[in-house]
Amino acid sequence: MWRRVFPAVLLLTFVVGGRALGAQLTIENPKNLPIDEAQVKLLFTMICQEVAEALHVHDYKNLQYPLTLVLGEEYERYLIDHRTGAGTIYLEKWDEAHFAAPAAMLALHHVLSDEQFRAVVMKSLKRFSNTRPITVADAKRRP
Repeated sequence: MWRRVFPAVLLLTFVVGGRALGAQLTIENPKNLPIDEAQVKLLFTMICQEVAEALHVHDYKNLQYPLTLVLGEEYERYLIDHRTGAGTIYLEKWDEAHFAAPAAMLALHHVLSDEQFRAVVMKSLKRFSNTRPITVADAKRRP
């Protein structure tokens, strides 16, 4: 019996564990600025829920990816690692509004799959190239 149950439990552990890891939030706070990690996690979850509702995404958890919040940065910004989907938000100090906007942008980044994103880019480029005026020289070069 354990030979049949163990592989199923192992698979479930990887699937559920991988999903929890996908929504991982890390806070880097080298200057020990005041922050409530639970509030940051709650706000990020609520932002993902709002984006999912607005764009009709069935499961908001599909929009949650590893996120790192770095406090104590003079230049506030956010970055996306396009290979992994992980995001980093850099803030001078904890501020809900300064966190919410880039967190929403990061959630929006995950609405489209990689394939859908590439298709949007390629279709847009094709449409754009079809709207440009064609010079006589370009027309002569076309097959």
